Formats: sequence, structure tokens, C-alpha cells
Amino acid sequence: MKKTTITTAILLTLVACTQPGQQETTEDTNPKLTHKLDEYFQKLASIQKFNGAVLLEKDGENILHEAYNMQEDKNHTLHVRKEMQFDIHSISKLMGKVCVIDMEKEGRINRDDKIEKYLKDFPDGDRITIRHLVDNSSGYGRELTDEPENLIDIPPAELVELIKKEKRLFDPGTDTTYSNLGYQLLYYIISEQTRQPFVRYAGKTIMSPLGMNDTGAHFHWDRDNHKDPVKNHENDDGEIVMLPNVLPGDKNQTKMYSTLIDLQKFIRHIKKEPYYSQMKKKSGTIGWSGGGDGIMSHASYSTQGDYTLILFSNYDEIPFGDILETVHSIMNDEPYELPQKIERKAITLEKVILEQYIGKYRLTEFNNMEFDIRLEDDRLALYLEGEKETLLQAENDSTFFQYPDDQDYIFFRKSNTDAYELIYKYKGIEFLGKPE
Repeated sequence: MKKTTITTAILLTLVACTQPGQQETTEDTNPKLTHKLDEYFQKLASIQKFNGAVLLEKDGENILHEAYNMQEDKNHTLHVRKEMQFDIHSISKLMGKVCVIDMEKEGRINRDDKIEKYLKDFPDGDRITIRHLVDNSSGYGRELTDEPENLIDIPPAELVELIKKEKRLFDPGTDTTYSNLGYQLLYYIISEQTRQPFVRYAGKTIMSPLGMNDTGAHFHWDRDNHKDPVKNHENDDGEIVMLPNVLPGDKNQTKMYSTLIDLQKFIRHIKKEPYYSQMKKKSGTIGWSGGGDGIMSHASYSTQGDYTLILFSNYDEIPFGDILETVHSIMNDEPYELPQKIERKAITLEKVILEQYIGKYRLTEFNNMEFDIRLEDDRLALYLEGEKETLLQAENDSTFFQYPDDQDYIFFRKSNTDAYELIYKYKGIEFLGKPE
């Protein structure tokens, strides 16, 4: 798909919520973890699929703490060092959870409180709780339906007013869907209760006590510590281009940055009680992934393998989900594959096969986007919001792609009802599209 149309901001924490499956391998599983991990990331960089920095801790020791560059030129805008500051995006949600736990312990907030207690005249505020916001079960979608041209300039209180106008996808507590809007409400409530911007409160209660001196925020911050930032990049139809670190569609409440070492300090903190038991997922993982145009980030601790992973990339065209799965396999002495350059080959399919897939598919976790699949010139065409996105090429009778070297692709499978579902594999993560 066009890199300028479908952005990295769609990525969510699905990759951190599930335990990955095994993969085939021809690798010798005897070498030390450090060698295997370093070999894996070097290979990714060599095929232009990773540019960033990685920290892996096991048994209290750093077994990998390195930067990997696709360009040898140290003066290139892509070049990174392991000490640099990266934007962390949704990893700030972990800090929001810690703030809620701390404030609840102090009697300043309760997860079962209705948000009408904090946000007057809020639609259905007597039905939505703080817990719903934390657990992504408020019913609000990922983003605003009609986003302002310069969302970054919208003050937090004004953003709350915009969220008030949003139609929820479901009744509070009846389902879950990843919601940046729900967390924006949570940050605002914390800000109102503490009488200071969320990032400043998190700075005083989390960052400063932990010695996270290189962590901060682009907005609402009170000190100048953004001194070694990376430059963000995206792939724009085959050309790697640099992007501003702050974009019009960003939200200013939690536009934060950090380093590998600082986030390691934070993960060590939340591995302890009372945080761990309240924040861990069913898989036993505690962590979060984040991303925006030109940047990817991840911070987690996994009980399966007993390791901490902090990962940053200032280039968003990486197989993010596959990277997390492979690291998990290496850390658990499971089979894995070294990455290879993608070279897809197109085939021609009969019209009767293509006609099976025509229709509209709703991808709830992909910003509730509708993929409209049509038949044009004996090929499938993808339409988004009524506009043609691309003509697809067939790799086999159920898998379709745009470019031969594209890591993203679409495939179709039959559901329990015998209708076809669409699966969008985006940066190594699968998003389900159900027929409408």
C-alpha cells in the first residue's frame, strides 16, 4: 500500500499481547544468545529492514545493547547511536497505568469511578469508568472520525470536547478495541486531578525518582533535555525520506521521547509489585508497542524466557511483528529463520477465483478502516474511503501484494460461516477484516 496513506500510527499492542508461534529454521540453536541476536539484527539491517537500537536484558545483565544502521555513512540522517533519544509514542500508556495505580493507592482516584466524576456533562459519563479507559473497553475507536488539520495544536481540554462528539463502537465494558481516544481522556483526568500536565506529573513521580534523566516530552515539559534526538524516516514509494519528529496528526498531551537505558529503568520498576500483577497480560507479558510515521518503539518484559526487550527504529518500514516473534523464539531457544530479501512473483488468476473476494471488509483493529475490494481489468483493486488505493498482484490463489519487494500483503481465508475474511499483514502484524 502507499506508505503516505496508511501510516505506522495504526500499529498497536497486538504484538505484545500474544505468545508467538514457532518458525522453521536451518539455524544452529547452540550459539550464545548474543551472537544469534546480533546476527539477526545485522541481517535485517543488511537487507534494509531495520535501522535503530536494541537492548535485551536477561538475568540482570545486558546480553545485547547495540545500534544497527542501514547506511554506513555516519553523517546520514538515518544514522543512530544506542544512546540517542527516540520518540516512544504509545509506550506512554504504560506510564498512564502506573499513574493510575499510584493515585489509587493514595486515594486520589478509583478505577471503578465513573468518569462523570471528573468530566462534567460527558456523554454516558455515568456508564464509562476509569477502568474502561485503561482496559480499552470504553467503546471509543482508535482516532477521531473527523480529525482537525493540525491536531497537534489542539489543547487537551479542547480535544476532550472533540471526543465528546465521537460515536462509540460498542457499549462500555461489552468489548475491547484499542483506543487512543480513551487514553487521551485518561491523561486529561490525571492532569486535572494533579493540577499539572500529565507528562510533568509522570516526570515527577516516575522519571525523576528512577533517574530517567534523558526522558521527556515535546510539549508541556519544564526542562531542556532533548539534546540527542534521532531523525525519523519513512519509505515513500521506494524512497527513504526524513520526516519531522512532530507531525500535524500527533497529540500534544503525551508526545514523549526516551532512551534504551531509561526505558530499561522503567521496565525494571514495573516488573515489581504492585505494578506487575496489575499490568501483566494473560500471556505473562508486561509492556507496550508504539509507533508513528517514521518511528517504531517497543518496551516489554516477558516471563516466558525471563527477558526485557527495548527496541527503537527511526525507520518505520520494518517487519515489526516478525522481529518481536523472532526475538521471542531466540530467547526461548525455539526455531527461527534469518530474514531474507523479499522477491514476490506475480501470477495470473482466473476471473472466477478473483470474484470470490469482491466485497467490503471492516478492519476494526486497523482504525476501523473499510477495505473495499473490487475487480478491475482482471485484477483485484483496493479502495479506501471511496478512492482507489492500488491494483493488487496475485502471488497465489489467495495472497495479493502491491510491489514484489513489499513486506505487506493481503490474503483471504474462509471463516466459520464459509464467507471469506480478509487478513492484512502489515509490518509483520495480522489485522482481521470481516465481511460487511
